[in-house]
Amino acid sequence: MWNYSFVVPSALMMITLLGFYVRRPRLPVRMNRTYVELLIIELSVLASDIISTRADELYTLFSPATLYVANTLFFVLFLVRILWFYRFMTQMLHLSAREHPLFTMLSMLPFVVAQIICITSFATGAVFSIGESGYVSGPLYPLVSVIYFVYIILSWGLLFANRAGLRTHDFATGFFYNLALFVGTVTRVSMPKLLVMDTFCMVAIAIIYLGILNPDLYLSEHGDCFNMRGLRLVLSEPSHNRDYGLLGLALQNYNHERSILGGRQMDGVVALVINYLKKTFPNMMVFYLHSGRFVIMGYSSANWKRIQATIHDRFTKVWQRKDTNLRLSVAFVYADATSELDTAERIIDNLVIALDNAKRTDATDALDDLAGPLTTKQVDQQVNILRALRSAIDGNKVEVFFQPLIDANTRKLVGAEALARIRDDAGQLVPAGTFIPIAEASGSINELGGQVLQKTCEFIRAYDLEGMGVRWVNLNLSPIQCLQQDLAKQFEDVLSKNGVPSSMIRLEITERSMLDYSLLQRQIGELETDGFKFVMDDYGSGYSNLVRIKRYPFVNIKLDMEIVWDYFHERDVLLPTIVRGFREMGLSITAEGIESEEMAQAITDIGVDYLQGFYFSKPLPPEEFVSRYASAQ
Repeated sequence: MWNYSFVVPSALMMITLLGFYVRRPRLPVRMNRTYVELLIIELSVLASDIISTRADELYTLFSPATLYVANTLFFVLFLVRILWFYRFMTQMLHLSAREHPLFTMLSMLPFVVAQIICITSFATGAVFSIGESGYVSGPLYPLVSVIYFVYIILSWGLLFANRAGLRTHDFATGFFYNLALFVGTVTRVSMPKLLVMDTFCMVAIAIIYLGILNPDLYLSEHGDCFNMRGLRLVLSEPSHNRDYGLLGLALQNYNHERSILGGRQMDGVVALVINYLKKTFPNMMVFYLHSGRFVIMGYSSANWKRIQATIHDRFTKVWQRKDTNLRLSVAFVYADATSELDTAERIIDNLVIALDNAKRTDATDALDDLAGPLTTKQVDQQVNILRALRSAIDGNKVEVFFQPLIDANTRKLVGAEALARIRDDAGQLVPAGTFIPIAEASGSINELGGQVLQKTCEFIRAYDLEGMGVRWVNLNLSPIQCLQQDLAKQFEDVLSKNGVPSSMIRLEITERSMLDYSLLQRQIGELETDGFKFVMDDYGSGYSNLVRIKRYPFVNIKLDMEIVWDYFHERDVLLPTIVRGFREMGLSITAEGIESEEMAQAITDIGVDYLQGFYFSKPLPPEEFVSRYASAQ
């Protein structure tokens, strides 16, 4: 007798998963279609397994022909299932049958041969036969398990061969879902009476769902639309399967309105725009790429000029949310996914950069084809910087240089500022002013900041900074990093792992970070509880809202180099008055951009506490910084 105890719960869970999955928004990619097919195949295998096994137990009630049909159907579906698991692996790796026809044909041979042997078993008895005592396994019955091992090993081989192009998470998902199939097959061979194979297949399907195809991974938190990861997945389809046009929209006054309305209110406005786009263009996909950037995807044959005109007309009207009436201006960029921009990364890189360029110009009246901007020097340089940035982050090659902070009165080292650096393909340093904005625009700034924090902690741990006079290290905190809900926990975990006290880190926050007051206030509160201190960076470069500054627990104000230079070239009472006011509030003052002794003395005379600039030192690699200042003590 066979043990059914695992089959019925597996079937119920598969039905639940299928019902839940098909109700969620899904991207039109081969992996999703194959996954739905896999769910249906798995349910069919479960049903045929139960039916054929029960019929074999009650063989006296059925004709031999009925038993042959029931068992043949089971074996056919059983083999189709492992082929679909293998197909999913090839699609996860973006391997196209058209691009690899010979390999595809050869990889299908084991399946085809096994199916022929199973289907002809009614005549040959190779896999099974029906005799007077009912079902009997044939001499080639182990073949069905061998086929599973063949495709599992083949999947692992492809996975390891293409590992370089995979994220660690995707690689782990591919490995472990095949491991579940491997263990299930071994169990089936060793305990044939226990119908447990379906349970292991269900585990593999659940691993795929949780690791790769969970719709929540591809949905934007601002509305029921897809995010950049979803766009990347769609564009990762083989180029001959892409017949898409992409219309990018960028809110030109997004940052200004966010500073006025606050983050929560502006997120609501973004949701309004998303809902409008989805309602107006129901047959197209809508993506939100953060920072007021949207993408509509449809067939390349669509009338994109008319679509743009429709959206532009809507943006001439007021957007209303609760009691707020808001006017928004929008810029447009068009990309053809079938163009020479053949990879997902190249299309997205050019799209994001072109949108950011459009936000700074008036690109509301005409569509810009990305095949054109790709050849322009400006966009080409920005794309190269983005690739260098991605390479540095993926390879853990982000460098951290340190620039000294000098006591204005004693002219001794008291601190340092940690500054991120990356290199291009030629090994040359990329100016921070060019790659930091691109990192923020592309969403890479969080990973960049994480590496800078880790390597700063390693620097603090590795050297005797106290012996050099360094009492703290300043670390820049990007406005985008401030949007992370678990920012304080991330910092706490890194410092704890490295054994670095939070008192050694001062976080520099620019005025742009202060746009979302409620969120930043909570973030700072949590970080302050953990022992971090805060510096107001680049004071004088933005709105310089003194009321906002009073609301935050800053211990130091860094004067932007522009107002420092302006005072040095034309002395007036403005900067001394500002410095005096901050000192009366109990804040210390740092002046950036010091380039001469004369400038250093002039700024010291008005009461500034600390000096920073090329006069003392440019940013230095860790070893050079230590070599210079360890010997100076």
